[in-house]
Order: sequence, then C-alpha cells, then structure tokens
Amino acid sequence: MDFFNHPASQPLPKLVRRVVLLLLFSCASSGTSQGQDEAALVIHQAGELPIVISAPHGGNREVPGSHPRTGEGQVAAPGKFVTARDGGTEELAQLVSKAVEARFGKKPYLVASRANRRFVDPNRPAEAAFEDPAAERVYRQYHDMLEGYCRTVRKEFGSGLLLDLHGQGSKANTVFRGTQNGKTVALLRERFGEPAHSGPESLTGLLKGRGWTMHPDPFDGREQGGFTGGYIVQTYSSEPFGLDAIQLEFGNDYRKPDAREQTARDLAEAAFHFAGRYLDLAANDAQGDQANRLRVGVFRGEGTGPSRSTLLTALAREPRLKVFDLTVEDIRKGDWNGARVLIHPGGSGGGQGRALGEEGREQIRRFVADGGGYVGVCAGAYLATCDYDWSLKILDAKVLDREHWARGFGDVEMSVTPAARNRLGLDRDQVTIYYHQGPLLAPANDPAVPDYEGLASFTSEITKNGAPPGVMLGATAIAAGEYHKGRVLCFSPHPEKTAGLEPLLTRAILWTAGTPDGSR
Repeated sequence: MDFFNHPASQPLPKLVRRVVLLLLFSCASSGTSQGQDEAALVIHQAGELPIVISAPHGGNREVPGSHPRTGEGQVAAPGKFVTARDGGTEELAQLVSKAVEARFGKKPYLVASRANRRFVDPNRPAEAAFEDPAAERVYRQYHDMLEGYCRTVRKEFGSGLLLDLHGQGSKANTVFRGTQNGKTVALLRERFGEPAHSGPESLTGLLKGRGWTMHPDPFDGREQGGFTGGYIVQTYSSEPFGLDAIQLEFGNDYRKPDAREQTARDLAEAAFHFAGRYLDLAANDAQGDQANRLRVGVFRGEGTGPSRSTLLTALAREPRLKVFDLTVEDIRKGDWNGARVLIHPGGSGGGQGRALGEEGREQIRRFVADGGGYVGVCAGAYLATCDYDWSLKILDAKVLDREHWARGFGDVEMSVTPAARNRLGLDRDQVTIYYHQGPLLAPANDPAVPDYEGLASFTSEITKNGAPPGVMLGATAIAAGEYHKGRVLCFSPHPEKTAGLEPLLTRAILWTAGTPDGSR
C-alpha cells in the first residue's frame, strides 16, 4: 500500500512527512557511506566540516515499484528531460569524501543517489523529478538529508561549501564550473570579493594549479551553457540554507575507474587550501579548536547596502572573530546561533527596521538587554536610536536635522576623546574618516535608556543637497552606551571604508562583548 496516496489518507504536514519518509528508509540506510544495506538508494553521511558533497546522477539501480520516467505531464523546460546517468560520479563522491577525511582529519557531509536517473532526478524540482510514488520517496529522502545537512552547516559554522558532482560527455578532458555565473557563491563573493570565485586561490584556480583543464578559463569568463548550475546549487545557495554552492561537471578523463582516486585526491587538496582561506578552517591545523573565537552575527536582509560586503571583508582578516550571517528569519525566531555581538551595517536604517518588524526589533532588544553586544554602522546607528517608529530604542540618541539626512558623502574630520582613543586603539585626537549620510547624533534624554557617552564628534562637515551649514559641527560621530546588561556602540561614519581604520570595528565588537581580549 502507498501510504501517501491511499484514498483514506489526508495530506501530511511537512515535518510529519519527513519523519515518515526517514522511517521508511531506516532499514535501508545506516546513515554513513560505509556498511549500508544493499537496498539503500540514498547514501548519506553526517560530517564534521562545513563541506557538503552531493552526487544526484551517478546511481545505476532500479527503484522497486517504479517504472522509468517518460516525461509526460512533467513541468520541464524544453530539452531538460534527461534520463542518462552520470557514470562514475556516485563512486567518485564516496572517494572524494574519503580523501577529504584523510586530508582534513574530519568527515564532510555526503549525499549521493544510487537510484538510476531513469526513475528519479534529484537535480530537478519535484514536479519534474519523478512520476511514481516509490521514486518520490527516493527524491524526498535525498533532499531531506541534503536540506538537513545544509541547515546544520549553516547553523554550526555560519558558512559552508556545497560541491555538487556531475558528469558530462562533451569534453572528456575538461571540468566545467557551474555557479550561475557567480550567483550561487554570492556570500563568498560578498565576504572576500570576486577573486574568491574566479582568482588563482578560488576552487577553480586551485584545481587548475593541480593540472586540471577548467572551464571557464579565464575564470571570470561566462560559464558553459547547460553547465551553469542546476536545481541543487540554486536551491541550497539561497535562504534559508545560504551555502556557497558549486556544480562540477567532470569529463570522462576525471571519472573513469583508473582516474577517480587521483581526481578525489586533487579535489580534496584544493578544498583543503580553499577552506583554510575562505571557510575559517586553519590550513595548518584543520583539526584546530575554534571554540574560543568570538561569535559575531552580521545582519543580512532588506535595507543593507554595498558597504556590508566591505565590512565583511574587513572582519574576515580578524582571527579572533567568527563572523556569520543573521537573517530576519533568524532574528525573529531568536535563533542567534551563539552570537555574542550583532552588527547592523550601512544601507537604510528604515529599510532594516521595517524588514525586522516589531517582532524582530523586540528580539534584538531582548538580546542586548540580556547581555549581548550591538554595533551599528551608519544605517545601523540610525536603527539603534530612539528617534523613529522603526527604531530599536537601545541608544539614548536622536538624529539632528532629519530633513536633510541625504547631506552627501566624502571624507570628514572628527575629534576623538581620550577615553575613545584607549577604547578604540587610536593614537591621535583628530581622525579623517569616510562619511556617507550617517546620522548626526545628539542626546535624546529618554528616561527609559541610559545616557550615551560621546566618543567622537565631527569637526568638519558636508552640506550638500540643501543641508544647512553648522549643524554637523559638534554632532556626535561615535556613541557608546549601555542597555540593561548589554552594550551598544554606533558609528555614524564608516571605519570599514577608511584605509587604516578597519580595526575600529574589531575594538567596538570586543568592547560591546565585554571581552577586551576576545576570549569567551
């Protein structure tokens, strides 16, 4: 009897459906790639690294109770109905997993299909992936495991790499990269810039350095049509998973039986160096304990601007910090993922505040009130004030001359207090810093919030777009305050966009966390 399609059954909630599917397969899979029952149609292995390996098309087994797909009635783009298997990629995926474990000393996550593509295609949306209920169960298990692993990696590591392994028959000596021309590695590029995707230290560049023929080459060129990255990398690079996902299409020279082990070793070696540079895994100590790094969440969502990428790049250089994204969904659920400090970057304070809604804003208040740190830069400083209906009201500040908030941008001068020099690690009283229409702060005198301490004030001004002269002079540029058990520090200008002042962010983070040395 097919439980899901029995006339007496009712549609099951998604969570219940997943539990039932896993129970149906519990006798056919042990949860690792070693020692699985011969009937298992999905190989899966829980890992210890922020690396997930997927191989959806390498299986050659029939799905009991299912007939081969015909394509009739399925929703698929013209020319997208394919039933040929990617020979050797199931075996290659398991060899890559073993090679990664040997190189890192820890296991990656792994999901691979043993079912023939004639019956089910896990690299398609459900409406184009299967025709029989038996094949649906294989599809659901594949994605339930992959989804669970990607969520775990995101939660435990903050970022991660998904490698989706495929085979292609057009060029035997070539491996095609598929990232939707950079879209499925958006987080990687945002944090580290385009070279992380297409430079010599990118995964593509590292593989070429080991003698592989890669396409595109040059790596910043357009990817080959038909190999630009399919459903899996597109799905698991987006929210709520948010991994950087790369599809690799191997020519036969790389996946034939006598070449697979070398291919796996090469890929593991490239992944090792890539991880050391971009995945917070020390290349000289892959088993190093990262538990003492201060966990910092950076808001990612509507209202953030291009300076967020600059901020992430600046923080990536700081070994004391573990930096990861916090989305609107994370914040509304109160899922802080161990963050000690929350950063709201530049962009639009109103856009960020409205995206959070009152539910999200209240969660941030609780986070800080309970002892968390908050660092706001430009828009993040607007957000922290007590001055707008979308404000957090965690810094006792108002905004001067709100009418002329768009007063322009450029370098300005600010005077720094002796306390600020010590707190922020500055060696001078006058500092030149980049300003981009940040708030001109002044005391709000809100009895519910403690007075803030002005750490710096503007000594020069920008008066474009009708902004009156004199208002900016003397206004607070950097403010620090307390909110119940937590600390708040806000920058009106942009230290992350000023050469030499990027360390101010780290000092602000450490102060708001209450741990000047960065220890936990």
